[in-house]
Amino acid sequence: MAATETKRVVAMAVDESEHSDKAFEWYCEHVMKDGDYLVFIHVPESYDFTMASPSVLEQMMRELEERVNNIEKKYKEKLVAKRLSGKFRTGAGKPGEVIVDLSKQEKADMIVTGTRGLGKLRRTILGSVSDYIVHHSSVPVLVCRQKSSKE
Repeated sequence: MAATETKRVVAMAVDESEHSDKAFEWYCEHVMKDGDYLVFIHVPESYDFTMASPSVLEQMMRELEERVNNIEKKYKEKLVAKRLSGKFRTGAGKPGEVIVDLSKQEKADMIVTGTRGLGKLRRTILGSVSDYIVHHSSVPVLVCRQKSSKE
């Protein structure tokens, strides 16, 4: 890389799903460039804790923290295996909004995300994280969609 070139910052939305794994692998096989800096972004699921007792709340928070730590460890190991540099970030809120906001903070040049392939009805009712990112990101977004067994 020439001295005048800058690293490309790639934000990658990750969760516990195989869709995230597949998106990472697709990125590595088809898009990755030497010197890329990956920022893995994870937004833990949010729960309504208003009716939970303090002991239940404490247990749920421990489990959530453990799940986030496991995801972070997994993706940091993937960085090492692929000889990439990067970091792991988390945020609270609506996943699409958090991913777009953290990508801006990190000055990402692109965002990579998987998709769960919701049907039209579920996507209309629930919304789609990848759809939100595509429509609200100021940088290019790569949505890695897996073919279903029907295709």
